[in-house]
Amino acid sequence: MKKVPSMIIVLLLSMALTGCNMQNIFGGLMGSKEKTSSRSSQQEEKKIIAVALNQEDPNKDMFLLGIQEMAEKEEMEVKVLNREDQGNSQALKDAKVLILQEGEQSFLKEAQKGDIPILALNGLPSGVKAKGVILPDPDQVGRLMAQQVQGKVTEGQVVYLQGEAEDPIAQMNVAAFKQELGKDSKLTLHSITNPPESETIAIQSLMEHLQKNSGQVKAICAKNEKLISLAYELLKTMGLTDKIYLMGGEANPKSLHRIASGSQIADIDTAPYVQGANAFQWAQKLMDKQSVDITQSITGDQGEVAAKIIPVKTVTTENLALIQKSYTKAAEAQKELEKKKEESQAKGSGGQGNQKGGEKSSNGSGSGSGNSEEKGAESSSQGQESSSSGQSGGQGVMPEGVKKVTEKVHTEIIREYLDEKGNVLGTEKSANDQVRTVPPEMLLKEQQQQKQQGGQKEQEQGKQGNQGKQGEGASNEMKQGAGGS
Repeated sequence: MKKVPSMIIVLLLSMALTGCNMQNIFGGLMGSKEKTSSRSSQQEEKKIIAVALNQEDPNKDMFLLGIQEMAEKEEMEVKVLNREDQGNSQALKDAKVLILQEGEQSFLKEAQKGDIPILALNGLPSGVKAKGVILPDPDQVGRLMAQQVQGKVTEGQVVYLQGEAEDPIAQMNVAAFKQELGKDSKLTLHSITNPPESETIAIQSLMEHLQKNSGQVKAICAKNEKLISLAYELLKTMGLTDKIYLMGGEANPKSLHRIASGSQIADIDTAPYVQGANAFQWAQKLMDKQSVDITQSITGDQGEVAAKIIPVKTVTTENLALIQKSYTKAAEAQKELEKKKEESQAKGSGGQGNQKGGEKSSNGSGSGSGNSEEKGAESSSQGQESSSSGQSGGQGVMPEGVKKVTEKVHTEIIREYLDEKGNVLGTEKSANDQVRTVPPEMLLKEQQQQKQQGGQKEQEQGKQGNQGKQGEGASNEMKQGAGGS
């Protein structure tokens, strides 16, 4: 019978006494590699969507709200870039997709150089090849504008302020407008264009046209808010506000106010919130390398671009209150979202948690993490931890034999239109389903970290509570001493 080497006997006895198994031993030997691979996988999981909007667009907050609310639900980071940011070479660092409404040419070239997919929002930018575009239905916009004019004017001339002559979307708008208006032989169309960012040139041309065709122009239509508001100011100056109808193609808080005051007959709700939400969903699929079911396209200066067309509707005095309420709620929601983000950033910079319970405990009256679910979307890292713990019962226990973990995410947007009494008059619904794969070892590690952090927070909160009581006792002693003297 062969003798067992003494080294193996000692090793087996040690395992029996300590309760270790071979997996733990080899795990210790290979631990450094596992930690390194775990850190690298977490870095790869970091996904940022960069967003560059037109700061002069009256609906920029609505676009951004649609993007940010979807990002909050999906626990993803959105980096909003202004003009100053676009001059920074690090502006697109870690960005996987760029949702673009407007940007400097050097900035756009930087994005293309870095192979960052560009999704155009609300129109096609010039000089850049976009992966796709989300925009309001250009044909429907033109037709609906013409129909509103036909309901007010039976004969005479209609002026259409088209905007930039080379804008393919504007060309489609005016073509549909002209076709619809052509159904009435007594109405004629005069179109006015302008160079990029030179709307005042169009207004100068409009003034000259009105002077040369006194009494003949019955209505003025404009593609966007900037043009229609300038036209309104011109009509006031010329004393023609009660003689010429105004019709817009981009509903916003200012135009809704003009409709309410009778200065404008109608406008087109281009659904900016829905555009933003769709832009996020498309961006997410690009990051996850998923196919996008898009069958339509738009031809721009860079060729054919896949297009997601959003339905639009007319805003008149009949549904004005309903639309105004929707825009007001969206504005309030955007302010609340920005406030929440600022609070989250302020707390994060101080190295503290984002839970309200933590704030209360610092005053000696907190209840731990009681409000963590309500504020869980303030930080993407916290959202990932809470999501992970929820999938395994919150105990940080991974079932035996797990080789793969998938997350099925169902995103649903329901837009309700309410009357003054709060009754639902109509709804719009869209949904998106996706399946993501999560490395099980990373999920288990996050659960264990969360459990450890929870224990540490409870200890810290207990210490802070005791310190608060001690501080109150010392303060009372000082007050008593002062009173006695």
